[in-house]
Amino acid sequence: MIESKTIDNLARLARLSIPEEEKEALVKDINNMVLFIDVIQKVSLPNQGETKFEQKNVARADEVAPLESAYDLVEAAPLHKDGFVQVPKVIGE
Repeated sequence: MIESKTIDNLARLARLSIPEEEKEALVKDINNMVLFIDVIQKVSLPNQGETKFEQKNVARADEVAPLESAYDLVEAAPLHKDGFVQVPKVIGE
């Protein structure tokens, strides 16, 4: 079973701040999910394990395609400036 201490450790690893008043409800919800998964794993299905299918690796031949110029590729980007593609900042301050 999940305990409040486990929630604290997961929150620290995920860099989340979980208010104390929400922790008990979160512990209860997660424990209910784990119990539900246990119940599902115990369900017996007829013919389980008798599924037959053919596995094969599908590959296609490499084809050389004309390469667009770098200028055309930059110009095709939704945001571009001074010959560079502009992307949103993903690293925090």
